Amino acid sequence: MSNNESSASDYRGRAIFRRSDLERHLKARWNEKGEKLGDNERLGVSIAELVSHSLSRNSAIDLPYVDLWVAILDECISWLISLDAVVHSGRLQHRKMENFERSIVVLLSKIVSDLTAIRHLVLAGFDGAARTIVRSVAEYMEVLVAVVHQPTFADEFVKSDTPEASHLFWQTHLRGGKLRRRITAAWADFFTTNAAHERSTATETFANWGRGSNALLSGSTHPSFGGGLLAAIPLKGKYEDENWLGTWGDKADFSVNTIYIITQFIFPVLILGSNFPFGFVREGDTEPFRAYDRNQELHRHVRTGRDILASLIISLCQEINRPFVFPEFDMSIWPEQPEPA
Repeated sequence: MSNNESSASDYRGRAIFRRSDLERHLKARWNEKGEKLGDNERLGVSIAELVSHSLSRNSAIDLPYVDLWVAILDECISWLISLDAVVHSGRLQHRKMENFERSIVVLLSKIVSDLTAIRHLVLAGFDGAARTIVRSVAEYMEVLVAVVHQPTFADEFVKSDTPEASHLFWQTHLRGGKLRRRITAAWADFFTTNAAHERSTATETFANWGRGSNALLSGSTHPSFGGGLLAAIPLKGKYEDENWLGTWGDKADFSVNTIYIITQFIFPVLILGSNFPFGFVREGDTEPFRAYDRNQELHRHVRTGRDILASLIISLCQEINRPFVFPEFDMSIWPEQPEPA
């Protein structure tokens, strides 16, 4: 064993099986099967080369609508990072982190991680994979809203720290419309100053806003012909005469809709619990989060930024603004569906 191989041993002293070792092993096996491969030869596509070319190709594609919505997603991620930092550092330092704070930090960490992964997938041209994550992160954002609305819910959430406990938590508190009822209750409390009819209408509208996309997201998550087809040929504003499948990574305008769905689930996080986390007092809590401090940049970002982002999200979906922020899709390559009999 060479010095380099020795220094690369793991903590148990075993030599690492490197990529170069794998390549030699596979080439030897192919040679045994009668395939005499040269030094730089292989059978099949080199995925490393395919990915490298795909990234270079996608970076050269000009999609202004996608660029706009990725920038919107970036602003949302940035705000969530600031919120996470304020929650983590804003409590009184001598007090240990309780279930509520622990839950908020863990939920925000997962949300930021997933949203960043979605960003990478969109720019790499894998919108179908991005939508699969959207379905998951949307539920995390709804649990975040539920915990902020009812902080004692955190006591149940922290118990979901094993696969078995996680499944039990989902069965007990999320499945079968249970999470939806929590979100509806949060919106109902938010609209308590309105007349009963207006409150009911507004509550139902906002509680179901993001959930209106669940069928579309399910089509990407569960096996379906349409989901597989869109992975191979994503919807675009214009198709080029190019032999390149979405399977290999093809940045496309359909990702605008993907990020728009995300903003529908971020909107309640921005609006509900608008005083959170500054001076946030729970029942029986004698040591709340510290008060808002205008001299703290992250404090300003969280308090003022939530209003700016919420206003932006509402304005984006206004009918008068849609032509400026949503692309029209090129349907010319898709066969027309026959009229129902």
